[in-house]
Amino acid sequence: MKEIPLSVPYLNGNEWEYIKECLDTNWVSSAGKYVDQFEEELADYVGSEYAVATVNGTAAIHTALKILGVERGDKVIVPALTFIASVNPINYCGAEAIFVDSEMDTYNLDPVKLENKIVELIEKNQKPKAVIVVHLYGQPAKIKEITEICNKYEIYLIEDATESLGSKYKGQMTGTFGDIGCFSFNGNKLITTGGGGMLVTDNKEWAEKAKYLTTQAKDDPVQFVHNEIGYNYRLTNIQAALGVAQLEQIEEFIKKKRAINDFYFNHLNSIEGIKVTKELDNSYSNYWLSTILVNEAEFGINSKKLYKKLRENGIMVRPFFKPISELPMYDKNDFEGQSSQKLWGEGICLPSSVSLDESDLKRIVESIKQNKS
Repeated sequence: MKEIPLSVPYLNGNEWEYIKECLDTNWVSSAGKYVDQFEEELADYVGSEYAVATVNGTAAIHTALKILGVERGDKVIVPALTFIASVNPINYCGAEAIFVDSEMDTYNLDPVKLENKIVELIEKNQKPKAVIVVHLYGQPAKIKEITEICNKYEIYLIEDATESLGSKYKGQMTGTFGDIGCFSFNGNKLITTGGGGMLVTDNKEWAEKAKYLTTQAKDDPVQFVHNEIGYNYRLTNIQAALGVAQLEQIEEFIKKKRAINDFYFNHLNSIEGIKVTKELDNSYSNYWLSTILVNEAEFGINSKKLYKKLRENGIMVRPFFKPISELPMYDKNDFEGQSSQKLWGEGICLPSSVSLDESDLKRIVESIKQNKS
């Protein structure tokens, strides 16, 4: 029986044509028309004034933090339930990550707990410099409410929209609510450039600063004069060419992802002990990964055992992210993250590749049903 992967690229457009043009014209490095074109078209797609391409999403977040002046000793609030790339760049700046719990309905940063933590820190004379909100697995956070909280306390807001390109909250694209939005185009994302990332903002000065920092902070590129520490974070023309071709297909990709989640919901959500994730009334999800929660008492086995059995059957599921607050380098003994812990304990990400066909989906559903006891 063939293996069903979790999420793989779908290259069925102009990828070969655009990459061949890069090779034929010798524009293969970080200079070339496709880098500028990808930035312009991505900014236009999400509705942002400016976009700056980077080598990956982690670099985009690191650059965003640098632009906003996050430095050693600062505190940055971030959800505990996220991929570690949302958190490590805080450490790159010498700042401290402060974890806040997520909500059970969106899996994302809890606005009420966020404001409570901000007030607590301010009372200790430790006002955070920034907040990073993540739209996990494509599900929009309650970002309008979070934006209002950050504005109220005059705290910068960075959106890690790595997994939510094309998702919307109250009709507005994720990545465009905060001061800066960040995206990733890794091989498993909705659209891919192999690696690659993007930073978006409506602030012209920040966009110019981002391009400056990500291209080695060149004050005089001819005389090799550099007045700041910069980074080799610029996307290559070949990768950008791939991104342009992928972006042309993005609405079809989202349509397929949403159909996959509908299939799972229609065939699994009625099973006792299984809850298929659905968007909230105010949200529009790209369903980058379709996810379920497994209630052990009702289903008969826990999510970790189900995960193992599905993997043994060639179905490449994965668990939710382990809360970062439980990893040794970020261990926070005082962090109370009941929701984050519960979601990690019950959550499974299901195969969600655009290339999945109905026979694949039926096999996944049947494998889950067969493991109910």
